[in-house]
Amino acid sequence: MKLFLKVFALVALFLVVVSPNSVVAKNANKAVTVEINFGNETPLKSASVSWESDLTALEALMHVAEVSTHAVGEYVFVSKIDQVKGVPTKYVWYYKINGQSPKKLAINQKLKKGDVVTWIYKQDVCSDKKCK
Repeated sequence: MKLFLKVFALVALFLVVVSPNSVVAKNANKAVTVEINFGNETPLKSASVSWESDLTALEALMHVAEVSTHAVGEYVFVSKIDQVKGVPTKYVWYYKINGQSPKKLAINQKLKKGDVVTWIYKQDVCSDKKCK
């Protein structure tokens, strides 16, 4: 009888967790994922951020890492994530949303539920020329 109750409880718990109407499933659908690729042997850092209306790529990053930015005229760029600082003309921080390079700066790029924002520390291909 005890075994039956344990099995019943496990099945009930499983159904609640995987049900599309469950709280767990609803919260997962209301999140964005932020990934940080430090570009070396350091493991990829990944975290979930609760989605809210008007959440930007920069704000999502700031929820999961220590971030420094710098302004150039009217533009705001990410200069450091955690302890990894970009060096213009060498290596800098770029980002993608769902594997695609966005056309906006992170401060202006609004996110949708379920988006995956990947920050990548890589060779600077824009500082010496105009990138659009």
